[in-house]
Amino acid sequence: MSAMCILGASGFVGGRALAGAAHGNVRVLAHSRPLAAKPGVEVVEGDGADAGALDRLLEPGAVVLNFAYGGEASAERMAQALGEACARRGVRRLVHVSTCSVYGAAPGELVDEETPCRPVAPYERAKHAVESVLERHAARFEIAILRPTAVFGPRGKNLEKLALRVLSQPWPRRYLRACAMGRRRMHAVDVECVAAAALFLAAAPLERPAERFIVSQDEEPENNYAAIEAFFAQRLGAERYPFPPLAWPSGALRAALRLAGRSNVEPQRRYSGAKLARRGFSAPRPFTAALNEYAAWIRQDARP
Repeated sequence: MSAMCILGASGFVGGRALAGAAHGNVRVLAHSRPLAAKPGVEVVEGDGADAGALDRLLEPGAVVLNFAYGGEASAERMAQALGEACARRGVRRLVHVSTCSVYGAAPGELVDEETPCRPVAPYERAKHAVESVLERHAARFEIAILRPTAVFGPRGKNLEKLALRVLSQPWPRRYLRACAMGRRRMHAVDVECVAAAALFLAAAPLERPAERFIVSQDEEPENNYAAIEAFFAQRLGAERYPFPPLAWPSGALRAALRLAGRSNVEPQRRYSGAKLARRGFSAPRPFTAALNEYAAWIRQDARP
């Protein structure tokens, strides 16, 4: 059986993927965060930008899952080293976990894999540059680029500010923000869903040697500010509003987002996960189950 080689296995999403992988021939690269040895998992120590460490990690015919980023300063250098090592070692496929942030200021409310990227912020440009570097090496191996939306879960940062506001702020302060945000889409996606999508793409047939896939739960009716805030208020025992928030017009919210320097100023933008669904992927658990897990973590472990 071909090896599965994982970079970033100690991270937020990579750790979930490692837990869900069928152990037996799994190799992981450990650098700044140590990884405890597990049955069927071989730990290789080294830096993801070091050719020698990558050569020790990768095997001919392997499937590589890359959750590592390295920051804006070193992202392209790491991607170059990984692309060269994958080609040199003869891996079969690279699954690279990127982000939907690469779409940046792309126009329109519906975004799919054919939407042109318009990265604006430094983070968006760096993540897009990494994709480009890796794709340039993909003539000698398959590559699947996974673009998740805002990944949330215990120890993750997405949804944390919202949950902590619900937990700690009196209702009048929260009410003003609720009026401004209304039913703006939050683009939240369960960390378990993203990890499962990466593992799915490790084995799923590709139609082309290089393909991109969005993993999103934007189709969930609760995936907007008002619904998620109400969900957290119920689970965390927060004060409820005595009357419904008066939502701003979409044009006013769009202008406010533009003034705040956001790349995406479309309050109702939806990132489509239809392509991944057509290939046979589905989320491993309900969206509300992931919100429940996160609310429990906030209540027990992340109090301000």
